[in-house]
Amino acid sequence: MDNSEAAEQEQLESFLAHAAASGTLRARLGGLDAYQVVAIAAEEGFHFGVTTLHRAVCTGYVMRRPR
Repeated sequence: MDNSEAAEQEQLESFLAHAAASGTLRARLGGLDAYQVVAIAAEEGFHFGVTTLHRAVCTGYVMRRPR
């Protein structure tokens, strides 16, 4: 992982912690695709790409909750 990937991973982890602490944000993120999640994260001041989010989902770092 190069420096830019590590920085994006850190931003993603920070965003996930931020989202976990906010019921409103969690509700807003429900059912969205990766591009929409990245856009909302940017609105909240976090910067990571769809590839970083996708990699986190594929490795199980971020998992969808069963409905």
